[in-house]
Amino acid sequence: MDVLADRLQAARRLRNALESVSNESAEISVARALFELAEAVPYQYAALSWWDPVAGAHRTSASLGYPSDSIDVVNRCMPLHPLFAQLRERGLPMRLFDVPARMRTGPVFESIFVNKFSDGLSQCLHARDGRYIGMLNMSTTGGHRFDELSVATVTLLSDVLAAALDPLARRAPAPPRMGPADSVLVVAADGAVRAMTAGAPTELFRAGTPGGRAAHQVTASDRSGDFVFVGAGPVLRVRMDPVRSGGTLVVCRPDDPPMGLTAREAEVLALLPTGASNSAIAAHLRIGPATVATHLERILRKIDAPNRTAAAATAARWGLTPT
Repeated sequence: MDVLADRLQAARRLRNALESVSNESAEISVARALFELAEAVPYQYAALSWWDPVAGAHRTSASLGYPSDSIDVVNRCMPLHPLFAQLRERGLPMRLFDVPARMRTGPVFESIFVNKFSDGLSQCLHARDGRYIGMLNMSTTGGHRFDELSVATVTLLSDVLAAALDPLARRAPAPPRMGPADSVLVVAADGAVRAMTAGAPTELFRAGTPGGRAAHQVTASDRSGDFVFVGAGPVLRVRMDPVRSGGTLVVCRPDDPPMGLTAREAEVLALLPTGASNSAIAAHLRIGPATVATHLERILRKIDAPNRTAAAATAARWGLTPT
């Protein structure tokens, strides 16, 4: 029996499975990927944790064998250890017995000693566009150590493991379109909203809101969509893309209303596709019906629409969404 060949074949199968995730193929879950990794890199304990940039801590995505309190310590305390910066920068796995004795201090190593792990292997995972995604941590017991093949295998699988863990990974091969000042969040298939940048407007996308319904539609149709959200603070240009996890990636960017409209005119226009009457629009916006009529006159002139029906069609085409 050729153990080396078996391990390499297992690594190849896992890589192929993770790379094949697309609209046309079945997904492989993070937990399944972690389970199958054991054939290529033998371990007794393993966990994949994603990086929560808002909280500044890791969150467990899948764990096999680790006591919950042990992996919680790693998630919370690893970013505070001096080794973490080195791990993120070098892009290579680090084994426990390669760590100098003077560096084996703090809560993370105390947890290792308490649980009597023989060896450990940690790898920081990055998306192909450079974003930090999270960590892979593995441990052994019974005197077993991770060999050089384990280090090489984890290195070569890092990109596909990162893609499997990445909450922003789109089904399409193109990377997510995000600017440095954009607000980013993910709406999961069950409606849960996860902020990926500080200050992301999660309240606009909770279950039952127009944003939540739009995100659900993107997930259900597996088609991206562009929207303009009006009515709650600044006008937001919103891009939604289906992601591999089964949810929707939402990228928000403040913008001016289209075609020189005022914020209030944009709100009125956004309500036209709903079929609301002037009185209903007035009640929704808490203004008078005569004011709505005045806004509509200005809207038709600014967007060069001949009538209310044409204006409603334009609003729908722009993705104007009342919040």
